Amino acid sequence: MRHLSRAITLSTVVCTLLLATAPVHATAPGENGLISLRRYFNDKHTSGALFVVNPDGSHETQITFPAANELDYTQNWSPDGRQLAFERDTFTSRSETSEIWVVNVDGSNPHRLFPCPGDDVCGAAHLPSWSPDGQWIAFSLATGPVTHHQSADVSIWAIHPDGTGLRKITQPTGFQQSEDFDPQWSPDGTRVVFERRLARRDWKPAIFTAGSTDGSDVERVSPKGLMAGDSPDWSPDGRWIIYRNDEAPGPQQVFLSHPDGSAFHVIIDGGRDLSFTSSSFSPDGAGMTIGIYPGVGKKGNADVWIGHFDDRMHIDSLKPLTRTHRWESSPRWGTAPLLG
Repeated sequence: MRHLSRAITLSTVVCTLLLATAPVHATAPGENGLISLRRYFNDKHTSGALFVVNPDGSHETQITFPAANELDYTQNWSPDGRQLAFERDTFTSRSETSEIWVVNVDGSNPHRLFPCPGDDVCGAAHLPSWSPDGQWIAFSLATGPVTHHQSADVSIWAIHPDGTGLRKITQPTGFQQSEDFDPQWSPDGTRVVFERRLARRDWKPAIFTAGSTDGSDVERVSPKGLMAGDSPDWSPDGRWIIYRNDEAPGPQQVFLSHPDGSAFHVIIDGGRDLSFTSSSFSPDGAGMTIGIYPGVGKKGNADVWIGHFDDRMHIDSLKPLTRTHRWESSPRWGTAPLLG
């Protein structure tokens, strides 16, 4: 295992990274298309928008235009590559709301899919993900009442893209005893992978899967004792799930395992020099994209990187896709036709 920090220095702008195995987000299989990403506009990370870019870094285009006190992020592609579901957070001096929105790939028709006023009834709606048949959007929903700054229930729910059919998927382990985040559908649509935090484990995160209809047959993916989280994702062929450790300070790593937790191994080791954000497979399964910080731009902010696998699913190389002075992360690789 080679440490990522051995192949990259903080001052290096163009380089090749030699790593050991990898895969990655429930990406719809197909031809490689546009990559979407989130760019923060301020250092507090309370303002930001969504962009799309070709895999070679060309034709970067902003597609959402939130107000100065709004943040668009945690986006996911529709399986046909025509739309993105995303979370919009709105910050005021008195409150913060988190709601689910949808936008076309060209930036047209941005609209709110699931309103959430941030009260005791609906505390927040986070992290949407499209089902492979395009019929559902899953997301994390916090519902009240709020006691000691904590919602009574944080679970995975799903809704049709037209705003109908709201239903609950995962079930809480008890009042304020569990919180479920970051859902992603399996390629066949029968299961979801998600991050669960349990009160009895001091809210340390772990990765689980469950049936996508009623949350039954819950199965742990990440090893016991490992703090694992941040948008776990299925490979396009359904064989692998990728996730990272959620511990700081300490060595930052990205892991890969089968959905039943077997074949667990480290695929990227950043040591104590580099940290990682969420990642995504390419639609053809031959490449991946991931956020890494410090990046190659100014101030050491995160950048989006892109890599490819060899025939054994090892990373051959990884290079920066963005290199601005802003923070770019949350990359998702879709099938939308390339620009230009």
